[in-house]
Amino acid sequence: MTTLNDVRLMLVESATRLFADHVDDKLLAAAKRDGWSASLWQELERAELPLVSIPEDAGGAGGTLSDAAAVLRLAGRYTAPVPLAETGTLAAWMLAASGIALPRGALTAGPVRDADRVAARHHSGRWELSGTLARVPWARIASRLVLLADAPDGAIVACVDPVRCRITPGANLAGEPRDDVMLERVAAETAAPAGRGVDRETLKLRGALARSLMMAGALERALELSVQYAQQRAQFGRKIGQFQAIQQELARFGGETAVAVAAALSAAGVLERGGDALLAVASAKIRTADAAREGALIAHQVHGAIGVTNEYALHHATLRLWAWREEFGNEAQWAMRLGARTQQHGPDPFWSDLTAA
Repeated sequence: MTTLNDVRLMLVESATRLFADHVDDKLLAAAKRDGWSASLWQELERAELPLVSIPEDAGGAGGTLSDAAAVLRLAGRYTAPVPLAETGTLAAWMLAASGIALPRGALTAGPVRDADRVAARHHSGRWELSGTLARVPWARIASRLVLLADAPDGAIVACVDPVRCRITPGANLAGEPRDDVMLERVAAETAAPAGRGVDRETLKLRGALARSLMMAGALERALELSVQYAQQRAQFGRKIGQFQAIQQELARFGGETAVAVAAALSAAGVLERGGDALLAVASAKIRTADAAREGALIAHQVHGAIGVTNEYALHHATLRLWAWREEFGNEAQWAMRLGARTQQHGPDPFWSDLTAA
């Protein structure tokens, strides 16, 4: 009898082979120039990996949020330059929950910042959207923008052709597209009232979860490279991995990475089961961001000068770690939210909140 764990294991094995076969130094170097890898995206679409966790009857690949979490962790580990999280975890989720057919191609979602708003009005039998969005991930390469907009009678989910928008290109530290988008009475191709559970808070939680999972994977990659380098690099007649100081730092790096992976995967399970998503996701984002700071520092200390060169693979992981820390709320912002909630609820439920999961 095949169990859910067996299915997830097969999914992880298949996704690992795909990433390992297609993501190499040449692809990553080209993606730094082009902003993404269209060839890798085609392979991922062929395997239906972007739509894992989206119900089959809605046009997705089926599976659970924990299945999608496993794929996102791998995407982070291989530093895949594609909008995997934005397409499935954010945009396709909003569309499917709202009963809107999924378009083909890479997707992105917004708003991603608390300060941004999109206003919708019904005019001449169609929805028109207006607003300004900052640092939208992958906007200029997406086939469609999926936006959560404020309408007079409540929120709607709308699908927009980015060609109709004014897009100002930008990038994060890793060179991934983070573009400003302006909409001036842009007609939505399709739109519907926001489905159950689709709101700004949940969108931000899912975005923070996605970044946590990807940071966990990138940490694993940086740790792997650091251990390999310490076993190969000789100094003063010995491999540097034989020095106690290096061993201690790598052990600390390993601990940080293990905790980050556990926190991120646990948060995916809590969100999937409908538990205390704020506590779980905020804790995961705080923990993975803290680990990203410490892990990247240790990785570059171990590698020395070679770690910052374009020819060496480490920077693909560490630049993403530094960039992803800030996206969908950094650790300070999530810590403030958790602190405010704890203060509001008082001390009595604090222990039960921590142990409920």
